[in-house]
Amino acid sequence: MSSSQKHDIDFLDFARGLFEKAVGMLEPVGLDDFSVISGSILLIVGLEKLVKSVIHAHYPLMILLDKITFEVLVDYDNGQSFANYKTISFDEALVRVINLYPVLKPHRSRIKKIIDDRNLLIHNFGAIDIARLERDIQVSVCDFAEALCSQCLNRPPEDVIGQHTWTLLQRNRNGYINSETLDLNTRIEHLKRQLAQNQSLNCPTIDIQDFWHGLEFFCPVCEHGATVYFDVDWDVSDFDHREGAVFVSPYPSPVALSCQCGFTLSTGNEVSILLGDKEESLCESIIHELGSGIVYS
Repeated sequence: MSSSQKHDIDFLDFARGLFEKAVGMLEPVGLDDFSVISGSILLIVGLEKLVKSVIHAHYPLMILLDKITFEVLVDYDNGQSFANYKTISFDEALVRVINLYPVLKPHRSRIKKIIDDRNLLIHNFGAIDIARLERDIQVSVCDFAEALCSQCLNRPPEDVIGQHTWTLLQRNRNGYINSETLDLNTRIEHLKRQLAQNQSLNCPTIDIQDFWHGLEFFCPVCEHGATVYFDVDWDVSDFDHREGAVFVSPYPSPVALSCQCGFTLSTGNEVSILLGDKEESLCESIIHELGSGIVYS
């Protein structure tokens, strides 16, 4: 495209193009660090565009940064385009899309984490765990993109993102998940043998925080009860301008697991793998127990 040409590109076009460029940089696996960093950043920006396209499809004015005035509503009713207006941040877009589609709540903590990862890659320098970033970003972006397409746009992801691009995203995601699961299962079998021989288990020490929420869960090593810990974020779920009230709701995410036999897991990803499809019901039980809160401004 020459510098003199101008094209109208909507959020979904941006998302498709960025995803396509990103997977090109991340294929084949094992490229140099800067290709991985660049591809990871493009994946997250593409996801931001996809989130905003979902909000825009629901009601276009919801993605605008500035306050919606009566004049803006009139302009909208008269068919005015709001292209090139300032839009909300990715953080705010995540809050709004989850409020519009509560079924997306289980993804919230992981997407907030990769937003932080994007900020780290763009603004920081020094020691960066490239392998962790590459894995976490590709898995989280693919999972959330799939949910946005199927549960919000009611379209299969290959139709929204493109067959070839989605095939590569899905293949990479599944590859990381399968390798992590294999590694965890192999480690558990090794720890079972150690325990049977009355050996101490070589697992990391968990610094349990007072604000974590613990629930009982099955220990795969000793086959007795362990405790799985959740960190609980509180975020705005609704507001009432007339009463000056802000409603906040809990959003739990697993952070660690500890058992008296000595078995521990110290990363949220590994705990999620162990919990499997039980994670959602455990999170729902915490949400039900804690309920919602009201803050008056």
